[in-house]
Amino acid sequence: MGGVDGVYFEVLGPFEVRLDGEPRDVGGPRLRILLAVLAAEAGRVVSVPALSRALWGERAPAHADRTVRTYLSRLRGAVDPGLILTRPPGYALHLAPQALDAARFEQLAAEGQRELAAGRPAAAREHLAAALALWRGHAYEEFGAVESLAAEGMRLDRLRHNAVQDRIDADLATGEDTGLIAELEALTAAYPGHERLWAQLMTALYRAGRQGDALEAFRRARHGLITAAGVEPSPVLAQVHRRVLAHDPALLAARAAAVATAPDDALAAGEHALLEDGDLRTGREHFETAYLRAERAGDADALARAALGLGGLWVHEHRTAAASASLLTRLRYALERVDPASTLGHRLQARLAAELDYEQGTHDRILAAADRTRAAGDPVSHAEALSLAHHCLLGPDHTRVRRELATELVGVSGRSGRRTDLVMGVLWDTVDLFLAADPHAERRLGELEDLLAARKHLAAGFVADALRVMLAIRAGRFREAETGAQACAELGQAAGDADALGWYGAQLVAIRWFQGRLGELVPVLDGLMHSPTLSPIDNSYYAALAVAAASAGDRRTAAGALARLCGDDPGALPRSSTWLTSLSGAAETAYLLDDRATAARIHELLEPFAHLPVMASLAVACFGSVHHPLGTTALTAGDPDRAVTHLRAAVRHNLALAHWPAVVFSRRRHAEALLRRGGPGDAAAADRELAAAEEEARTFTGPPVTGR
Repeated sequence: MGGVDGVYFEVLGPFEVRLDGEPRDVGGPRLRILLAVLAAEAGRVVSVPALSRALWGERAPAHADRTVRTYLSRLRGAVDPGLILTRPPGYALHLAPQALDAARFEQLAAEGQRELAAGRPAAAREHLAAALALWRGHAYEEFGAVESLAAEGMRLDRLRHNAVQDRIDADLATGEDTGLIAELEALTAAYPGHERLWAQLMTALYRAGRQGDALEAFRRARHGLITAAGVEPSPVLAQVHRRVLAHDPALLAARAAAVATAPDDALAAGEHALLEDGDLRTGREHFETAYLRAERAGDADALARAALGLGGLWVHEHRTAAASASLLTRLRYALERVDPASTLGHRLQARLAAELDYEQGTHDRILAAADRTRAAGDPVSHAEALSLAHHCLLGPDHTRVRRELATELVGVSGRSGRRTDLVMGVLWDTVDLFLAADPHAERRLGELEDLLAARKHLAAGFVADALRVMLAIRAGRFREAETGAQACAELGQAAGDADALGWYGAQLVAIRWFQGRLGELVPVLDGLMHSPTLSPIDNSYYAALAVAAASAGDRRTAAGALARLCGDDPGALPRSSTWLTSLSGAAETAYLLDDRATAARIHELLEPFAHLPVMASLAVACFGSVHHPLGTTALTAGDPDRAVTHLRAAVRHNLALAHWPAVVFSRRRHAEALLRRGGPGDAAAADRELAAAEEEARTFTGPPVTGR
């Protein structure tokens, strides 16, 4: 398109507008935000409500639309009257593609990649060096609080990383490899899971006559991959290793084939990584490339497949507001370009429904989408809808529906032809059995692990390992559990799972809780509860902080965390996968603070779920029977008769769970309830419970369990 002559925008670093080569002051922060948002859309129309959201988020002032129009009028006067065009339902920037440094960068980087793929590395190097020279910092770096610009900045930063690797390939292929070793050492340290960088480093070291260092680089890369993800290096990296061992003279030749290059079909690579390997991180990298290529080529089907791949396997994998908004925008954009009655249309609708339902703690949209895919008779879209629906129904009152969804998913997987559908079906069924305290849950976990032994699936393997950590805690093997929790978190990070940190925190809380050392975690929990990686409907860290602070004698912090958790009514908390743990933590805090009103309300909320265990997320941490917090709230409310009944049941249920630390805690609390009741024989019964608790506690490994 055309544009206003003499105007140039720079967004790859500090935001600047230049007129005829001279910097132009466009006004204050809000005017700069509006101009940057219009620039990011590269000539596309931006609606007035979207501009309003960029300025004020969801808290726009009265008459925000009028204020936006006033600001844009000022911008026209500050820059050029013909720069900003009015186009219903908003405005567009009348700017030539070459007048935006980000657009120029993408064009040069794409040209460099094409030249490299065509075997013309010298030309590729010229284009890529010119592309990277445009960068002066991080893209849109001053606009981190604006969701749309933060998302665009992240996208451009990923493209910059890819362009750096392409430029290194071109350097190696032309023999211009002086100085690459130091650069690649830094890059492999920053991105240890990127095998392409390791292959480039090995090639550069070998060419410098450092064969031993090249082999050591392979050893470091392999060790990191095995430790973090349990996988061997890819065939591409293994081939470079073999060439170094064989003193292959071709590795010294200046040609692109001697180094590892990015796959030509990013979409196929992404789908293989996600659906076959369960590798969320690698899948996202390929799908990002595939989405941009499809967008440039106008390929609607490829665009839809890439957008779906960016969604991943779980719901709400993109936790920051900017990344989540970017995914929803891309899904809607793709849905507008495909037949809504097609397989891709059904898959996009299901993913959109699940993302929206999950954030709001609802499930109506995704269940309706699953009904549509069931009626359509398409096994691929239906398998995805079933798995997504299951993820939106992790509250304690959805046990029956979840089991039905998991069973149906296992059946549909035989017709979808995709291994990941069977893996997810068995995984969900395993989780359901643990959440329901089914005595055959470990048997189903063994079935899942057998399936994963035949071929690794990183995302499912992360869940299976987390379940094993939970079982180690239930057995009182605290030292083993803590080591396993650390290894599990590393696997989750390698897989690119957003829950890696959150699950590690939950497991550590469970270990320290049953060791009687939860107060040690107050500083850690205070930081964790603000982590952007946590789900928006996860309130369990407020509960954990409240209990930890109360245990440490910090009543002020405990009362504040409890108030933030419960609000006006704890019944308003969303029935998420952490609802039971949140209320159980609130129950314990109310007991420690002697908050009778809160305890009575929590008792009322928990009573329908007395038959269940208190589990966090996908059963990755278990805090014992719901009868324990019910007994605790009854005790706090001054009803020792009811407390004795619940806590006696808690001991029995925890024995059935083989949760020995929880048995110890419930016996101790039961003894306290008996002593408070003070009936005939209660004191003797309390002594027996305490003696049994101490005997069982002596079997635990790791630091001893202290009194509670």
